[in-house]
Amino acid sequence: MKKIESPREFFLSRGIVPKKALGQSFLVDLRILERIGEIAELSGQDEVVEIGAGLGVLTTFLGERVKRVIAIEKDPRFIDKLKEITVPFGNIELVHQDALGIEFKKFYLGNKLKVVSNLPYSVSSPILIKLLDEREVFSLMVLMVQKEVGERIVASPGTKAYGSISVLIQTYMDAEIKLHVPPSAFWPQPKVESVVLKLIPLSSPRVNVPDERFFRRVVKAAFSSRRKILANSLSSIFPRDMVEAILKAAEIDRKRRAETLSLEEFGRIAHEAFIRSA
Repeated sequence: MKKIESPREFFLSRGIVPKKALGQSFLVDLRILERIGEIAELSGQDEVVEIGAGLGVLTTFLGERVKRVIAIEKDPRFIDKLKEITVPFGNIELVHQDALGIEFKKFYLGNKLKVVSNLPYSVSSPILIKLLDEREVFSLMVLMVQKEVGERIVASPGTKAYGSISVLIQTYMDAEIKLHVPPSAFWPQPKVESVVLKLIPLSSPRVNVPDERFFRRVVKAAFSSRRKILANSLSSIFPRDMVEAILKAAEIDRKRRAETLSLEEFGRIAHEAFIRSA
């Protein structure tokens, strides 16, 4: 890998600092890059999206190994640096835009894309949901996220970390934590640990989902207040008598709480709610 200016050198030489509001910490341990590449199963035919290109450390690593890189960066302070270091590459496309406002399908040219990114921690959850929404153009996602976010994604029913994002991601993707990354791998060092997630979109949902938007609405309502029983939390979107009928037909105890439900049970609730809402 070509030697490039370190994140610390970049900021100190320009008298600027990383933006805490954007969750900016930059990977400096190159051994982690190699592990990310292995987890992503990179090949010379891959077309890869990177969200939050930053100073280009991961960007150039990818550029040396794959057919095409779409590097997305929101912070204008990094664009000139990214342009400078990617000049030798003919396969890196720089996109100066907020990833949350991008339609990823515009980058799809026929071969499914991979996402390989060190996600900005301040927006990792919204980006995960956006990637979920556009999963049909992706074959695989390898994402560095805050440990707490990663644990929520892979959490099982009955655990403290289990929530709406656990249900939504696991319904439509295989999700696995592949690597734990210490704060010392970044500059500046974050106060939290990180993990590398591997997500693989499924060809069909893990449970029978009548309508994706409707299913998401039901799941979010169920988790809207963790202290409420299902009969009460679902009453925020359906009439009380309808909720009672839904839970009875789905064979779910009205006194249970959302964090105890399996994916299959959420599917049953959504199905019974959908046929009564049609």
